[in-house]
Amino acid sequence: MNNYLHIGVPENFNDLLPELKAKTLKWETVCYSGTKINNNAKISFYSAITNKPYGNIILSPGLATNTNIDPLMKAITFWSLKHNYNLFTFNTFLGNFYEIPTIEQAKRNTYPEFVQLLETCIKFTEPYYINQKNILIGHSAGATGIIDALNNIVGKDEKINIDSVMLFAPWASKEWHDFLKQFIYSHNLDNPYEILPIYNIFNNESDKNGYVTILPQFFTDLEQSKFRPDLMNKWNSYVTIVAGEKDRKVSIEILKTRFQELKKQSSPNLFKFIILPDEKHSFLNIHSDTQSVINLIKSQREKMK
Repeated sequence: MNNYLHIGVPENFNDLLPELKAKTLKWETVCYSGTKINNNAKISFYSAITNKPYGNIILSPGLATNTNIDPLMKAITFWSLKHNYNLFTFNTFLGNFYEIPTIEQAKRNTYPEFVQLLETCIKFTEPYYINQKNILIGHSAGATGIIDALNNIVGKDEKINIDSVMLFAPWASKEWHDFLKQFIYSHNLDNPYEILPIYNIFNNESDKNGYVTILPQFFTDLEQSKFRPDLMNKWNSYVTIVAGEKDRKVSIEILKTRFQELKKQSSPNLFKFIILPDEKHSFLNIHSDTQSVINLIKSQREKMK
């Protein structure tokens, strides 16, 4: 039996979450990338129940998921709203599911567009939290995209007003992307190898038959995105890289190597690397380890005091 109680999340939190979100939702808006493609994301803001919140948590989910269905994001959402945090969620086109995948969708859903969209979301929400403590949490492609978006911002000599960044399983491997492409093509024999329709693995009933559609170039662009420890150092944020011990999609060795490069920068104390035992890429069992995501969030709060 799953026991969430020691991290302040009851076992039936999935049943309680819709009412909690409805009670705390203050506003939603659509944010556009501002590029020629001009794709969009939905930003939602949930207010803490208390009038003296600890700060803000900002969520960026990965590919073929969103904050409404992703187990990691849902657990963080419930805990945050029950423990005196405001919450912002960035739900991009990588979490929009369609029954019939099309090439038109895929051409709009590029990796550069994703990164630019995250950058505009960060800048749009900044006025709402600039004088408060903030934790930005990204998972998988949502973490990698956040890295590139923040690098773009500091690369233009602009300041980032984020106190702490938590990156769950960033930089998925080329080997995983190649496997995923081959799997999709082998199960879609009429696919002309132009698009990659990716199924909703969490199978929420409302999105049961949905697909997020990208081109193979999305993975190529993600893989070729340069690792820039010099720019990450300029974030001036506490950065925690979180790996799952049994993650087959992300190379722990690559994460370790990049962490060592980050520790060579001028502010090495900003960076931390953690491996969660027995966890896979989706972090479905965060409750089972005392070094849970909730404890990690608490540790970020302690750093920011």
